[in-house]
Amino acid sequence: MKNAFRFITTLLLAFFSAASPLLAGEISVTAASDLQYAMKDIIAAFEKTNPTDKVSAVFGSSGKAVSQIENGAPYDLFFSADISYPEKLRASGAAISTPKPYAVGRIVVWVTKQSGLDVRKGIKVLLDPRVKKIALANPVHAPYGNIGKEVMEHYGIYGKLQDKLVLGENIQQTAQFVETGAADAGLVAYSLALAPALASVGNYFLVPSEAHNPIVQGYVLLKPASGNATAAKFEAFIASPAARVIFRKYGFSLPNE
Repeated sequence: MKNAFRFITTLLLAFFSAASPLLAGEISVTAASDLQYAMKDIIAAFEKTNPTDKVSAVFGSSGKAVSQIENGAPYDLFFSADISYPEKLRASGAAISTPKPYAVGRIVVWVTKQSGLDVRKGIKVLLDPRVKKIALANPVHAPYGNIGKEVMEHYGIYGKLQDKLVLGENIQQTAQFVETGAADAGLVAYSLALAPALASVGNYFLVPSEAHNPIVQGYVLLKPASGNATAAKFEAFIASPAARVIFRKYGFSLPNE
């Protein structure tokens, strides 16, 4: 009986010893909604080369992510659509690394193909009488919403369109408003317009970069990632050639390039 007990105990110890690296290799990422498609591709590429590691991701507005992190949400890394948010977390002590830029985003005017609207008119398409509602991410907590507002102010049309705005919680929901017909046009992230799911149903006008402040996006390691080898590996992977190819695929330009 004692021998059987020892045998079972030995098996259990061996099992948990083998399993512990897998448990230690799991990390959680919170990312801006403009990364909805790019980040999934990056995670897939990372896990392919690191098969014992697992990365889960949730997407939302950068401002709301900061609030969640400050209230104890156990994320390991934060990828923001505006580097000022990671810098805020570093200043408050919630982040354990220096914020780094990972990409520079762009914004587009986006309509569905069935709308009949001609985006070749550029920003003027928003003044088309058929455009009754315009989707915009909430500028209070969504960086692309703030940039969209800047664009309209740059062209002197914000006052004319303000009453038509329908605010989304994040840039992904903003695109969904247009896709589902809840809005006739929208100001959305270029990365979303290029994603196959939206490219197949919509057309876009790429807003000139001089019409708004640069969309410098940044990331940072958070307190729960302290001592986590997988978090460190994933952070390094973001700067790798493989990740950079994916960022370019979704229309991001890269820092220092």
